[in-house]
Amino acid sequence: MQLKRLDFVSLKMDSFDKKLFSRDILSYSKNSMMFFWDFKGIHLAYKPGHVKWFPTTIKFPFPKNHNFKNLLLPFTWVIFFGTFLFFAVIICIIYRPKVCLTENTWVASIFGIARKIGLCKVFIYCTCDWLANQGDKGFLSRLVNNYLFIFMDYIAIKTCDLADSYSKLVNEARELYWGRTLAKKTHTRYPPPVDIYSSNSSLKRTNICFLGQVREDSGLDLILPLLPELYKNFGAKLKIIGPYSTVERTSIEKKVKNLGLESFVELHGFLPLDELKEAMKDCFCGINLITGSQSYSSYAVPGKFIQYLQMKIPILASQNNGIVDVIKENNLGVIIEPSPRLILTSVGTLYKDQKKYIKSILKYAREHPYLSIKDYLKMIDGSGGIE
Repeated sequence: MQLKRLDFVSLKMDSFDKKLFSRDILSYSKNSMMFFWDFKGIHLAYKPGHVKWFPTTIKFPFPKNHNFKNLLLPFTWVIFFGTFLFFAVIICIIYRPKVCLTENTWVASIFGIARKIGLCKVFIYCTCDWLANQGDKGFLSRLVNNYLFIFMDYIAIKTCDLADSYSKLVNEARELYWGRTLAKKTHTRYPPPVDIYSSNSSLKRTNICFLGQVREDSGLDLILPLLPELYKNFGAKLKIIGPYSTVERTSIEKKVKNLGLESFVELHGFLPLDELKEAMKDCFCGINLITGSQSYSSYAVPGKFIQYLQMKIPILASQNNGIVDVIKENNLGVIIEPSPRLILTSVGTLYKDQKKYIKSILKYAREHPYLSIKDYLKMIDGSGGIE
């Protein structure tokens, strides 16, 4: 017996637009399945009543011990990426979704193949990153990012009905690599849309925050020695919010302890949205000071930027990011070449002019709303619906 076909299926990162996206898809069709992934696994957020079985969580098999994790790294990576590929194959074969949408390149390659052989009718590839610039990484990172990612991204971009690009720099980097445009249709959501969270706290904000995965070039090494002076000047502490289970995060935690900065730093794991709102409501500055010249973030619009803006937190960022012109032109924060002196003066500016920056963020959000799934389908076939 053939199972009922789904109208829509998606896999997205559990991030800034989860609630808005979920509401939009359910208004389009309740005969949908929505999945969100984080660093722990793939999570089923919604399924229709006729889908009687599907695991609510597919966990990634990452060992907690860092030394053991490094020893098994090639195998855990194979299982990690294989989980995405197997997940996408099962979804397409069993439920034959009419519309597939994902921002995960590995899943996108399978959705693209499914589109070509008729297992889905429409495929939208939300293209976020360009990872093929990892020259200073180890062998495995270069293999995955400079070769496997390129191959999977090529399949996805060539087979999709619409490439929904989060960054014009990612488009340019891909076209420069291949020497031509690959996608049939491209929509670039640039400047990026922002949906302000409803909380309107009138608290005087006193803290700064770093959201997301800590990396070698995240700039936290520059911030840590300045924390005593920032606390003295503004009462500011640093909140680090993101996944615990990385070598870089462990290294930063050791530096905090070695420098005796425990009283100036709050450490949080990956937080659900309601807890994230609570943790960030007293922050007046969101940090993204990329120090590496070859960071993939220099091409992308980091999700943390949108998350900061959604919570009306202006951004302190370095020049090498994907929306530097948007930040400057709309007065959404301060762009600097990272140095201790400039960090201190810029944080002081953001603290002093909190209300001005919040007004700018609210104005920007009104002028840059999100499109709906029906809007995207109209770009493809002009009707806004798939039979």
